[in-house]
Amino acid sequence: MNNKEALQQLLQYKRSQISPTDLGSPRRTGRGRRSHGLSQARVAQELFVSERTYALLERGEMAQPSADFLDNVATVLRMEEPERTALYVYALGYEPPFPMDPMAGTHVGPAWLTAVNRVKGQPCYINDVAWNVLACNDDFIRMFPQVPGTTPQLPERNLMRWMLLCETARECHLVDWEENWAIKVTAQLRTAFAAHPHNKDLQQIDEEVNDDPVAGPIYRRHDVAYVHPDGDARPMRHAGIASLGVDRQDASRCCPRHEPSVLGSVTMCTAQPLKSPGSRFFFLVFAPTSPGENA
Repeated sequence: MNNKEALQQLLQYKRSQISPTDLGSPRRTGRGRRSHGLSQARVAQELFVSERTYALLERGEMAQPSADFLDNVATVLRMEEPERTALYVYALGYEPPFPMDPMAGTHVGPAWLTAVNRVKGQPCYINDVAWNVLACNDDFIRMFPQVPGTTPQLPERNLMRWMLLCETARECHLVDWEENWAIKVTAQLRTAFAAHPHNKDLQQIDEEVNDDPVAGPIYRRHDVAYVHPDGDARPMRHAGIASLGVDRQDASRCCPRHEPSVLGSVTMCTAQPLKSPGSRFFFLVFAPTSPGENA
């Protein structure tokens, strides 16, 4: 099947699933043939275009339809995100750059939460489009600096806020913070906020980071474009000594306030729950430095 045929079948199927009465038309009574679903003319009416214009799209003969037009079609035909993606691929040859649902990426299904919590011996977590932690396992929590006599816990639900604004992150946990972390992470934040300007959490973080005397000047730089974290390795300290299988003598203190931790490098392996565009699933692979370097 070529793209034209696939596009035609997708649109015809979606039209057939919607009754004209769902769009406010009166229910037909009396004799006569009753067609199921929406006609091309009715779809065109809802799109405020001519029937010929819509028919060109359905036949796969419209040259480079605009993203706005395709999104309007997806809305009128009540497409879910995977169907909208297929619409873009069949009509344009590529997937949509951003999800249609403004709430996409803010939650994941219960099975993901269970899967993350069952992972043992490997730090992993899921964050939403604004870097709020949706799920994480104990190994992830134990990576963070630990204060003596306290139970390990997430220092901040929003990882972006923690990475850029928390003194512990900047001074203790994230090694060479400005060069290895802040420049790349602020570039990610700029891109996410541009893509989701109406997300209230991103609005708040944007203001906080921009106003911060340390992170703000870095955030306002635009010479570094978006840096995708998948496969990136960055230096940091890992406080979960027991889970690393490292001798305590090979650990050191970042400062007098925290328990000993291990210096090393973390590589981020990233994936996306496909039903939640914008969210991210992370495996964090930590490699300690050699004992002679861990000081």
